[in-house]
Amino acid sequence: MHYSAPGKLFLLGEWAILEMGNTGVVAAVNKRVHSMVSDNSNGISITLEDFEIKDLKCEFDGQKLRFNSDITVIADKLKFIKESIEAALRFVNEKGLQQKPFMIKTWNEELQIDGKKVGFGSSAAATVAVVASVLAYHDYPAEKEEVYKLATIAHYFAQGKVGSAFDVAASTYGGIFVYKRFDPQWLQQKVDAGIGLPDIVDDKWPGLYVEQLEQFPDFHLAVAWTGDSASTAEAIKKMQAFKESQRTEYDRLMSSISKIAEEFVKAWKMLDSEKAWRCIKQNKELLRELTEKSGVNIENAQLKLLAELAEEYGGAGKLSGAGGGDCGIGVGFDYYVVEGIKEKWKENGLHVLDVKLDSDGIRKE
Repeated sequence: MHYSAPGKLFLLGEWAILEMGNTGVVAAVNKRVHSMVSDNSNGISITLEDFEIKDLKCEFDGQKLRFNSDITVIADKLKFIKESIEAALRFVNEKGLQQKPFMIKTWNEELQIDGKKVGFGSSAAATVAVVASVLAYHDYPAEKEEVYKLATIAHYFAQGKVGSAFDVAASTYGGIFVYKRFDPQWLQQKVDAGIGLPDIVDDKWPGLYVEQLEQFPDFHLAVAWTGDSASTAEAIKKMQAFKESQRTEYDRLMSSISKIAEEFVKAWKMLDSEKAWRCIKQNKELLRELTEKSGVNIENAQLKLLAELAEEYGGAGKLSGAGGGDCGIGVGFDYYVVEGIKEKWKENGLHVLDVKLDSDGIRKE
């Protein structure tokens, strides 16, 4: 069974999406993570090509994978795949399906450069692809919503119970969509109470909202990498400290970012390119203010340059995601404007990426 899942870009609503009820606009991009599951004679064998981990043998005890060798040195590289396999196999067992031995191999398409992550959500895409392929191998015909929820459970706990899982949604559903996060406390309570995964997956998740948007006819997107990777989990922890120390300011900024994302959605649906362009610029300004007020390294010098160059050439530019590195976007409603932005970026040392929007989401290869 061979499945792949696309990477993600955040268009508007970064950081605000961490709070329930806030709006984000997310896109899937055509840089995919692949997961292939095939028959094995005994136990489970894991190969992660991107990390040069080959034929790592383990057994599933009904709850956790038990490895035949010491994995301490590679535990961090394994954590998302390990949680994904465990979640899928627990689901399979709780559904009363026969668990089978298998070999699993994962690899990605340019989601890393020189060993550094670009910021397309490779861990989320891997989690989605692994969950889908393991379920399919066990002859379970999973719906996208089931894949999303199981992958979210795996990704959320692998990441240390932080994040909104918007990247998991992008890898599952594809396209451009509106996203509002689930209630993490509700999920934690369900897991702590020992509720079975099929029941959690089948339940309605409070707060979760996904709405696919139609393509905007003249929308063009450019993407550039800053050359540095950023730790989203660490940045979220620092933002939490800002939230606790300056709650009023935190709430004001998050609410403002969410409202701009909502305005963008309205403009998008009305095909109002001028208003949509203004919303992206306003989102950039709010993220810049959040950087200054919180002390979190969100818009660094490279991302600021990226945005300013995009505006100089008649487009709108901003960071995409948690910031601090990774990638940024340039948006225009004219093909030649966006091509010009790419050239400006190249002249200034930014790494322009060959990226397109991906409408498929998780798919069988």
